[in-house]
Amino acid sequence: MPRINKTTPFLTLHNAVRWSGAANRFSASLLKRTITGFSNDSRTVEKDDVFVALSTEKDDGHRYVTGALRRGAAAALVAKRKLSLVSDADANKLLVVSDPLKALQRIALKYRRALGIPIIGITGSSGKTTTRGFIAAVLKQKLTVGETSGNLNNHIGVPLSLLRFTGKEDVGVIEMGANHAREIHALSLIVGPTIGVITNIGYAHIGYFGSLAAIARAKMEITDGMSDRGGFLMLNGDDPRLIHAASGMRRTIVYFGMSRLCHVRARNIRIVDGASTLFEVNGEEYRLAMPGRHFIYGALPAIYLGRYFGVPRELIARAIESMAPLAMRGTLEKKSGATFIVDCYNANPSSMKSAIDLLRDVSGNKRPVAIVGDMLELGRHSRRLHLALGKQLVRSGVREILAVGQQAPIVEQGALEEGMRQKNITIAANGAEALEIAKRLVRKNDVVLLKGSRGVRLETVFEGF
Repeated sequence: MPRINKTTPFLTLHNAVRWSGAANRFSASLLKRTITGFSNDSRTVEKDDVFVALSTEKDDGHRYVTGALRRGAAAALVAKRKLSLVSDADANKLLVVSDPLKALQRIALKYRRALGIPIIGITGSSGKTTTRGFIAAVLKQKLTVGETSGNLNNHIGVPLSLLRFTGKEDVGVIEMGANHAREIHALSLIVGPTIGVITNIGYAHIGYFGSLAAIARAKMEITDGMSDRGGFLMLNGDDPRLIHAASGMRRTIVYFGMSRLCHVRARNIRIVDGASTLFEVNGEEYRLAMPGRHFIYGALPAIYLGRYFGVPRELIARAIESMAPLAMRGTLEKKSGATFIVDCYNANPSSMKSAIDLLRDVSGNKRPVAIVGDMLELGRHSRRLHLALGKQLVRSGVREILAVGQQAPIVEQGALEEGMRQKNITIAANGAEALEIAKRLVRKNDVVLLKGSRGVRLETVFEGF
């Protein structure tokens, strides 16, 4: 188990001024005020937060400074060029900088260094949030853990998450997402991960990255902020692109997965009664209280890191078994006698394959039905990948397909080419139309997969069923 720094740094307005270089008119007493975090949403800002006024194409946070301060914010981080939008009455509570976002990131970087604790950084094309949940749940059995707040995993969310740490944590678990090159690089420099975890390389956001090779390079940017001394990288050893990307790297690497290459290897995997998953690691059995082989990839790093940080095996097993899928990320729900796999948070070819495998595992001898929506942000690869999706659904034994969205005719074409009869394929333009079709299509005892990108809003099919 690594040594953990137990010092408690204080996040004060004085430190925020010093770390950001902000101009201010704070009184001596206000400078000593301890702040609880930073927020860029005036509706949810909490007492003693610092409100960060960010400008976007749709809105400007400077318009909400007064409201945030009235809700109890200790101060507001604002842009000098936007001072005309802020009331003069609030001048003595402003941190004035040239760029509030860059200042937020600088403050987060300095605070992370002051924390002095090991931080586990997680990235990958899919499975980041699930993996983060498993790791945090295991480490919480023995340690005080700080982690990503909700889904705040981008250039704004990561600093906000770090600045929610109280300073009493033993370890941090931070998720890092990106849809362009160099974004993980910037986040890694802020987070300074002691341990990096990469879940997989897939087609998510390939429309922005351009190629799978570019995605692999982008995910490997997680190492850019890692120290050259100590620490290590955990990689999915069943992903050939990750193995290739790591070749020649002078860094300790721990592979996890199901192949012989893996140091942390799951064996003897069984789906029990379509409701739970059993597997073994080093001859010791673990149970997931949910079906789905893909969830094992989130559990394996957690098992290894639990042992690394000194969590007893029985507590690791208990934490693993206590995990449940997050809302709209593979939850099993029953309605009108049918079982729905509600996995509508997002979709890319990798996560779609996992969802189809889950449908097969859960359905058993019941009729499997797939209601699938567009996979977005695939760029020039979109047609080929949606065509492949239609074929994959047929090969997996799906009996009925309802394809939803602009790419639905292409999914239909793929299914027809693979041999499915036309009468077993239906297409819909949107979620509302899909709901009416689903009411006629889905029968009692069916197992129904709902999987698509957020923009398609397939959860409305379940909600209205």
